[in-house]
Amino acid sequence: MNSKNNISIKDVARVSGVSVATVSRIINNTGRFSKTTQKKVLKIIDDLGYEQNKLAVSLRSNKSHTVGIMVPDITNEFYSAIVKKCEQELFSEGYSSIICNTERSSERERAYAQVLAKHRVDGLITISSNVDTEHTNNATRLPAVYIDRDPHSKDEYIVSSEHYRGGEMATNFLLEHHLNPYLVMTKTKSSSTMERVYAFKDVLKANQLPNMDDRILQLNLTSDKFLENVPELDRFLKKLSKETTPAGIFGINDNVAYMIIRAAQRLQIKVPEQISVIGFDGSSFSEISAPKITTIVQDTDKIAVEACRVLVQQMNNQVDRKLPRVINIPVKLVVKESTKMI
Repeated sequence: MNSKNNISIKDVARVSGVSVATVSRIINNTGRFSKTTQKKVLKIIDDLGYEQNKLAVSLRSNKSHTVGIMVPDITNEFYSAIVKKCEQELFSEGYSSIICNTERSSERERAYAQVLAKHRVDGLITISSNVDTEHTNNATRLPAVYIDRDPHSKDEYIVSSEHYRGGEMATNFLLEHHLNPYLVMTKTKSSSTMERVYAFKDVLKANQLPNMDDRILQLNLTSDKFLENVPELDRFLKKLSKETTPAGIFGINDNVAYMIIRAAQRLQIKVPEQISVIGFDGSSFSEISAPKITTIVQDTDKIAVEACRVLVQQMNNQVDRKLPRVINIPVKLVVKESTKMI
């Protein structure tokens, strides 16, 4: 008998007493065969140690059973949670994942798109991309799902949290508790970030609150950057701590909310006695902070599960025609210790 490394599908067919075509149908789970024959062939495959040549199978079927996942920063807690869940979901469906950390670089993302195309991936998940859809699609021409990013194309599938709704919830929470609302954001202008900003502005307009521009502070750093000492944030907090009506600050994400609390403590501004803080994400920052941060929680598991479900349907040409192009995942408000109830 051949060594295990040289076992072929013909050997499996010969020992099983069936045709090569039958073995192939059983291996690929296609066509017709009896349960008895299937059980017999699978046992012989296991006994002989037969392994398919995956490259040859890929070339014949034009399927590699691999998926590319592009992520802007794998160290970011929100992104890494989604990537981990996506990998688990795809593995359960028989797909391996190639994870590409783009470092928020358009050049790296375009380069990775080319690499994934050469690796013959069957589909692509792109998280919070900075690249125009046409560049990625021209490079890959693959079934794709975008997470937390609007590619501005009516032909693409998007899975995202209800960022606008979450922004409304955060801002209304501050107003309902008689806090003077302010927003601290970063220079990152992804669609998810801007939806939260638009919601903040719209709620303020609806409540006819003045001085819109004075209520928003944009820090010169990215969303996942953490700094202990930011002069413009210090000046902003000192000013708010002196106001008659207690301020309620909406940090554009939990990272920013945590920075606000750390800066306030350094400046001896009490949270929530002098200023209240609310974040967005439901990350570990909201729990490790003292006080713990009131926040809008995103469901990373649900986002990943929905993205993988839609992608697998596309890769198998089984997409429901009624499936919406944009799938919004609900968020929820979790009240903790950083906001004062007035």
